[in-house]
Amino acid sequence: MNKQVYNEQFYKGGDSGLLRLLRLRSVTAARNDGRRYIRKLSILFLLFFTACSYAFGQKGAAMKRDTAKGFDFYIYPGMYVGNKKNANYYRGYPSETEKEYLEPDPNINYVLKNEYYQRDIIKLIKENHRNVAASNPGDIWLNNLSGMRYAVNMSFGIGARYRFTKNLSIGVTLTQARMTAQGFAYLHVKIYEPNSNDELKYPLVGKERRTAFDLTAQYIFSTKGMVAPLLEAGTHVNNTKVLSAELVVEGTSFPMINPYGQNYDPTYTQTNLNPKLGGVGYGFSAGAGLRISFNKWAALEPVVQFRLEKINLANYDYMAPNYHFMLRLVMGDGFFARKKEKENP
Repeated sequence: MNKQVYNEQFYKGGDSGLLRLLRLRSVTAARNDGRRYIRKLSILFLLFFTACSYAFGQKGAAMKRDTAKGFDFYIYPGMYVGNKKNANYYRGYPSETEKEYLEPDPNINYVLKNEYYQRDIIKLIKENHRNVAASNPGDIWLNNLSGMRYAVNMSFGIGARYRFTKNLSIGVTLTQARMTAQGFAYLHVKIYEPNSNDELKYPLVGKERRTAFDLTAQYIFSTKGMVAPLLEAGTHVNNTKVLSAELVVEGTSFPMINPYGQNYDPTYTQTNLNPKLGGVGYGFSAGAGLRISFNKWAALEPVVQFRLEKINLANYDYMAPNYHFMLRLVMGDGFFARKKEKENP
């Protein structure tokens, strides 16, 4: 059995236009999303540091700074672990009535109740499994769905905070994470031999972009060395944008989000309504970590955050715990003043 998307025998065997279109859409969308994501982060990164250099480099040369007060700026990569209660939104839990599964939110019956999708699924299964008797819509149906879980996802963030003392500061942070939820659908397939396995397991994959704006207070404990423990707590608003929800059969993705408001029909042109799924939520956070100071202006901060968040996903908008691991690269505004003083002694 060969599960590669670009299996040469699929093309030589004469795939339907729908299958080729699905493969092309999947690859093209992934590439375009990745390029747009990298471009946005690069522009944001450049603007942020240009603004910092200009604002604090201008006024630092003529004054001696009190390094206990002032601004810190930071960027960080991180790892974000979402809660499975929210991830189950992408399970595409089936609604039996046509009105419900034609809603835009993920629903596996949007695929399995569609005769065109069913024919192509049967074709893919028969090409990769023996003893399959299924040949018509209705010869394959859903047995069960597993629970969904978020993978450990990469995050990226920038922020700034004001130091009231060398210990206490308040800051704002902008974070973005691209989340992937994973699970399985168990499909019953009509076969020739009763004693053969008639249940096949196929992946369910959901993707979203989650952005959060945090307001956080931080306290750094005083120590004699370069390493000091820190605590922080705060509140935030978040925004979740649903990117995709798919049933993947033998390497080919079938969308569980209905963009048309009606059953998919490739025999005529349908208007894509581009439904906006997801929305704004809120939450609270508490964290602990270490500040590793290299000098008065530069430091690393590995931090673990517990985040209690309400994520706006229809019917799965639970207030649930999430976890965020960050490695912040921190630069104080004294760095820019020091640089300016060297240029203009």
